[in-house]
Amino acid sequence: MIPVRLRTMDLTPADQPDPSLEPRALLEAWLRYQRHEFVRKMRDLTSGQLAEWSVPPLELSVLGLVRHMTQMNHVYLSWGLGGGEQVLAYGDDDYPGGSADTVDEDLDRYFAEVDKAQQIVGGMDSLDAPGLGHGRPLGATLLKMIDEYALHAGQAHMLRFAALGELRR
Repeated sequence: MIPVRLRTMDLTPADQPDPSLEPRALLEAWLRYQRHEFVRKMRDLTSGQLAEWSVPPLELSVLGLVRHMTQMNHVYLSWGLGGGEQVLAYGDDDYPGGSADTVDEDLDRYFAEVDKAQQIVGGMDSLDAPGLGHGRPLGATLLKMIDEYALHAGQAHMLRFAALGELRR
């Protein structure tokens, strides 16, 4: 069965951001777009398929990517920009963990981290503003996260096809 959280989301394709937006709005729009595309890769997958290492010998699943992106949102955005205590929810090796039994908890943790990150980004004054945790400017941090999402959405795309056993667009 497909996790409840995913069944209630809009997983239709999104339009790419308008290139005429001013730089900050454009970066934030691309991050939202890439996040949406990343989450779309989970559509049609059951909890078991999300957690399955579908391309042996790789110890990698779509759920492992969700767990990794939870930590990337924390390290680069929530903690990285907002400061406070850095907490790696999954330790140093986030990719191989999780199971069909942890899918709902892992998705909840991911979306909570995304919500926290969005609030912190929205509260920053400029692209040059330094993060309180890692000290990197907002602009560079947004570019890093867009890159992380683009990379891992591509991996999730292939893992999705392997878990489904077919090319389902």
